[in-house]
Order: sequence, then C-alpha cells, then structure tokens
Amino acid sequence: QIKVEDVLFAMVKEVENRPAVSLKTSPELAELLRQQHSDVRPSRHLNKAHWSTVYLDGSLPDSQIYYLVDASYQQAVNLLPEEKRKLLVQL
Repeated sequence: QIKVEDVLFAMVKEVENRPAVSLKTSPELAELLRQQHSDVRPSRHLNKAHWSTVYLDGSLPDSQIYYLVDASYQQAVNLLPEEKRKLLVQL
C-alpha cells in the first residue's frame, strides 16, 4: 500500500500472476481508461468507480502509467487538510 499521510492512493500487487498497480482516479478518468486500454480494469474488492487495476506488463505505455500514478497522488494530496498540504509543498 502506498499512501500520502493517511490517504491511500496506490497498491502494488500481482493479479492473475501479472504485475499490477491499483490506482485511485476520478470516475470519469477510470471509465475513459477502461474504454481505451484492455490492461486497465476495475479493481476487485475496491470501489470500482474510483479504483482501477493497471497491468504493468501490457499495452499501456510507461509514460501513461507515470501520469496515472501522479494523478492518483495529486488526488490523495487534495484530500488532505490544508496544513498538511502546505507541509508537503515545503519538502
């Protein structure tokens, strides 16, 4: 599990013997990605509207994966109280 403060934004794991990461995104982005890429699927056991499993050994380019990880991180940061967000900016 990968968190910023106490907010979970990613989980690295194996799914069906394939390396994968589950990322939290907006429902709109999650739906768009699932329509465009067969290696992006709803995450099991998580809120499927927000969480997508991204297979790391498939057709999704690394640059797209980096973008999604960053978007997930930024979404988690935006959920933090303002005081904690300011501390992160100072680091």
